[in-house]
Amino acid sequence: MRNRVIGSLAASVLAIVLFSSMGLAQAGPRGGGGRGAAAVPSPPHDPHDLSGIWLISGNGGGRGTAAVSQWSAELPTMTPEGLAKMKANHPALGPRAIVPAKANDPIGDANPQGLLRTLVYGVDRISFVHLPDQELQVFEWGNHWRQIWTDGRKIPENIGPFWYGYSVGKWEGDTFVVETAGLDSREWLDGWGNPFSDDLRIEERWRRVDRDNLELTVKFDDPKTYTKPFVSDKKMYRLQPKGTPSGELLEIIFAPMDENSFNQNIRNPAGGVTKK
Repeated sequence: MRNRVIGSLAASVLAIVLFSSMGLAQAGPRGGGGRGAAAVPSPPHDPHDLSGIWLISGNGGGRGTAAVSQWSAELPTMTPEGLAKMKANHPALGPRAIVPAKANDPIGDANPQGLLRTLVYGVDRISFVHLPDQELQVFEWGNHWRQIWTDGRKIPENIGPFWYGYSVGKWEGDTFVVETAGLDSREWLDGWGNPFSDDLRIEERWRRVDRDNLELTVKFDDPKTYTKPFVSDKKMYRLQPKGTPSGELLEIIFAPMDENSFNQNIRNPAGGVTKK
């Protein structure tokens, strides 16, 4: 817990600095900025190389007050099975938030965050490492890693369940398309308690807009939980500069001994719960 708090605070400060610098850059050169300023061309980069450390810099409708998910401002109608699972989930965040001590969020007991929540979390960073037969993602939040196989294989039948799924990827023009199945449905779709089933399949589309900005959209297909497939809002990630604190991954681990201590001594008493 101690590492998580320190890491999240550091990442938040870095994000504020980053957004401020982005705003200044968009304003144009000093003295000549504004609408009349010429657009600054992107520095040279390889659109097929995603290597580097990235931090989410925009979260689409998922951050709006009217949103129902961290992924999208709208979700399709849930099936009866999906609706029942959603009602059984009691999050500490979002439109249905309750007191954290009375929530049943899986990560409250130091369980793995899972792929979907890690991608949309928005505070900690993600590293892409290119290897000959795969793209390796390393996640700062929880210090987990994920393999995306690029050697032409297909997703095996009846795979998983895994917290981070089984993924294969390929390039379609300038877009890296990743298909994932075998996700463990004990986790949630997002921190707001929206569910998914073990049958969920997702398609991520990563596109490097320019040298410093990476765009992600995700298509969700889970007929057990939702009445039709849906596509997320666009999520934007910002490349972190090398040789700076923001360009390095911190150790942010959910250690059960730390989480249990935090829950018993801080979270639960604050929520009026003496035992949980």
